Amino acid sequence: MKKKLLKLPDRFSHWLGIPVLIGLSLIAQYAAADAGDTFNLTVGSTLLYDSNVFRLSPIANPAFFTGKDTRSDQVVTSSATLSVNKFYSMQRFELNASLVDNRYSNFDFLNFLGKNGTAAWHWSLTPYLHGKLSGSHREALNNFADLTGFQNSTNRNLRTDDNVRFDAVLELDGAWRIIGGVAYDVRKNSRITIQDFDNRVFSVEGGVRYERPSGSSLTYKVRSGSGEFFKREQPLENQLFDTRFDDMEHDLRLLWPVTGKASIDARAGYFTRKHAHFPQRDFDGFVGNLNLNWAVTEKTRITASWARNLGNFQTAPNSFLNSPFFDRFSSSYAATHHFFFSPVWQITRKTALRLRYDYILRDYLGAVISLPSEHRTDSQHSGLIALDWQPLNALFISGALQRDHRSSNVRGFNFDSAAASISARINF
Repeated sequence: MKKKLLKLPDRFSHWLGIPVLIGLSLIAQYAAADAGDTFNLTVGSTLLYDSNVFRLSPIANPAFFTGKDTRSDQVVTSSATLSVNKFYSMQRFELNASLVDNRYSNFDFLNFLGKNGTAAWHWSLTPYLHGKLSGSHREALNNFADLTGFQNSTNRNLRTDDNVRFDAVLELDGAWRIIGGVAYDVRKNSRITIQDFDNRVFSVEGGVRYERPSGSSLTYKVRSGSGEFFKREQPLENQLFDTRFDDMEHDLRLLWPVTGKASIDARAGYFTRKHAHFPQRDFDGFVGNLNLNWAVTEKTRITASWARNLGNFQTAPNSFLNSPFFDRFSSSYAATHHFFFSPVWQITRKTALRLRYDYILRDYLGAVISLPSEHRTDSQHSGLIALDWQPLNALFISGALQRDHRSSNVRGFNFDSAAASISARINF
């Protein structure tokens, strides 16, 4: 007679991940990866509680959208990553491939296995002519905060981003360089989205750079891109959804190590997008960022950043849910201001405390239909506190608490969420 094995329910078996990883660390300490190793293997697991998975407004009934009377979920994310770093004479090759398994307890239709990877060849023909050929592939769920109020707001919609890029640098003398590059980007969704359609963009860029031995540099470049919404064969006249667009961006960037403890990374540019058939959807404006890195003391450092970006965000009358919880709005693009402040305190050699505050202000502009409300404006505050512990070279453990709040001048697009997580990672 065969004996029956004891089987735990799936949701309980997932929570065994952290204890198992901690036990494996006793082995890992004898096989810890070194920074100079050609091959490195990392395995990890994160246990997350999220109080508002779909970023629903407090006035919205979750059962109306999900069929369940709850907004929260427990998510277990397990990952395995293989990294390769190899030198051949003047050439360096990098490879990073990972599998990321995401398991939801309440909303298990969101489960997915992400296959991600990056590869790069740092090529050099001579010490004065060099560059990089790189590619990347990433799979992840679309951000539910961007989908609130739309027909696809609670769907399992996987976003796939693929990128191939070639960069070259020609050093003319001790300070001046000529730079150039080409890139091909493809974005795809497993389900139809309205806000950011499946698209591909081929870009060419070039410019000049002035670089000092101190590490400071000033770079000017211009980028021209040709894009298409490749799943749309013809323009949609009734919704003003186009098939093609062109991008142009002028960019000035400064890298400045102010002192041995502080550095500034600043960028100022002007971005323009023009559509082939519907100029109502065109947009342009200033883009840029200012980043500060400051090692205040031997154990304390601060990172602060401000950025302004423009991005496609097209809506149409049929984009929204037929729901009493949400007002409609009209837009062609979003202008986003993002500020964050992140201090880190290295308490001991093995323990660190991290804080982070983010403030995001987003305006949805380029309306193509007349509505009673003014253009939509959102403001979002996010706070995080995390404690990191590395008892062994091979083992890293972190616990974090996070709080998010978004307010909006359009009804139904505000939300509150809280999250708690614990992660463990082992390097071999």
